[in-house]
Amino acid sequence: MKILKYTIWLVFIGLVSANLYIFVQSMKISQHINYLDKETKKLHQGNLDLEKKAFETDSLEYAASMASQMAFTKKAEPFFLDNLGFALRNKP
Repeated sequence: MKILKYTIWLVFIGLVSANLYIFVQSMKISQHINYLDKETKKLHQGNLDLEKKAFETDSLEYAASMASQMAFTKKAEPFFLDNLGFALRNKP
C-alpha cells in the first residue's frame, strides 16, 4: 500500500512540475510573439514610407521639380504630323 501511495505522490509531483514548466515556456513564447508583432508593425510602417517615397519619385510633380532644379526651363514643342506631306514624302 505504501508503494502505491508513494507512486501517486511521485506522479502528482511530476505532473505539477510539468505544468509549471509548460507555463513558464508559454510565457517566454508569448513575450517573443509580442516582440515579433512590434517588429512587424515597425517594418510595415517603414514599408509604407518607402512606398510613399517611390510613388513621389515616380510622379510628374517630382519630374517637374527635378527639371527646374537642373535648369530645364524650356518646354519641348510637340511635333504633330498634321501635314500629310510628311507621310507621303517617299511616294512617287
